[in-house]
Amino acid sequence: MRTWRIIAVGALLLIFAGGSWLRWKAEEPRRSALRSLARFDNALRTGHSADLLNSICLPAAIQGRTAPEQAQFLTKALADETSPEGLAVLQREGAFGALTNIFPAEAENWARQAGVKPEDCVAFKMERAGIGAEVVLLREGQAFRIVRCNNVKQMARGD
Repeated sequence: MRTWRIIAVGALLLIFAGGSWLRWKAEEPRRSALRSLARFDNALRTGHSADLLNSICLPAAIQGRTAPEQAQFLTKALADETSPEGLAVLQREGAFGALTNIFPAEAENWARQAGVKPEDCVAFKMERAGIGAEVVLLREGQAFRIVRCNNVKQMARGD
């Protein structure tokens, strides 16, 4: 009788561990995307132009400019869009998934503007106090590049 209890408890532990591992593995794209967002935010706040340019899909409008001009434009345009505090809230509360699932109406247009395929992108979405945060990332192997980033900083207000 005792042997069966040990076997049953062992089986339950294996099932629980397997389920936990599968859940952890399924969350890997989300964790990788969040790491890419954190690197982007750090590059933006510290002024590391090379890191900033490597972390983002350049908009077509600035692709013909020099690297310093691109970095200056992006720094000015995106300075108020992200913050470590906003990223923390987005990490905890934001919806994450395929771009076409998270933003079905906008996916095609946003991807076309960036010159990428919508099926190659993932997104975060969150709303707080009537303000919506949008983050779109292009998957490149195990890494991600920012395609779109709006209102992430504002998610931290009232946190």
